[in-house]
Amino acid sequence: MATALITGGGSLIGAGIARSLVRDGWRVVVSDINPALAEDVARSLGTAAAAKRLDVTDRPAAVALCAELAGAGQLDALVNVAGGGRGLGVPKADFLDHSPEQWDRLIGVNFRGLLNVTHAAVGHMVAGKAGAVVSIAAARGLKGGPQAAIYSALKSAIIVFSQALAQEVGRHGVRVNSVAPGNTEARWKNADPEGVRSPLGSPTTADDVGDAVAFLLSDKARHITGACLDVSGGTALH
Repeated sequence: MATALITGGGSLIGAGIARSLVRDGWRVVVSDINPALAEDVARSLGTAAAAKRLDVTDRPAAVALCAELAGAGQLDALVNVAGGGRGLGVPKADFLDHSPEQWDRLIGVNFRGLLNVTHAAVGHMVAGKAGAVVSIAAARGLKGGPQAAIYSALKSAIIVFSQALAQEVGRHGVRVNSVAPGNTEARWKNADPEGVRSPLGSPTTADDVGDAVAFLLSDKARHITGACLDVSGGTALH
C-alpha cells in the first residue's frame, strides 16, 4: 500500500485530502503542528492512517520525519497543505498595514516550511526513482487580491517552484504538481452556508480539493507534472 505524508493534515483541507486518498487505497500519515487535530483526523480514517506532530518550520524535524518514513518504505508521496493566513494569526490587511514580523510568519509557514519538507522528502524519492509531490497553492496565487499581497505572492511562488522542481526531478521518476483551490472551507472562517458562490453554483469544499489531489497522485496522472490544477469552481479565471 502506497503511503502519502500530508503536512497541515489537521486542517479541514488536510482532512479532505486524507479522506480522498484513503478512499483510493492509500495509507496516509497525517502531520500537523497540533497533534490533537492530526490524531482526530487519523482516528476518523481507521487503520489506514497514522498521526505525527510536525512543525514545518522546524527543518531538523522535517528531515527526521521524512527519513523515518522513507526508512520504513512509507514515503511514496508528499502533500504540502500547511499554510494559510488568518489561521496563522495574520489578519487580512493592506500591504502597508502589515509588519515585517507578519511577513515572516506568512513566509515561514507558507513557503519556507514547504521548502523544508519538500527538500527532505524529494531527496528520498529521487534516490528511490519514484514519487510524487502535490502542493496546495491558492486561487490568490493565480490572481492576486487586495489585502492579500504577501499571501498571494507566496502562493504564486509555490506554483512556480513546483514547475521548476518538476523539470529537475522528472528524469528520476518524480512528479511535482500544485493545486489552486478557491475560497475553501476552514475552521477559522465563520460558518456560512452560502459561502463564496462560483459559476458552478457552490463554494469550494475540502473534498473538492481532496479529489483533485488524489487524481494528481494517481496513475491516471502519470504523464502530468509541473501542472497547477485550478479547483476554484471558476472563480480564479486566470
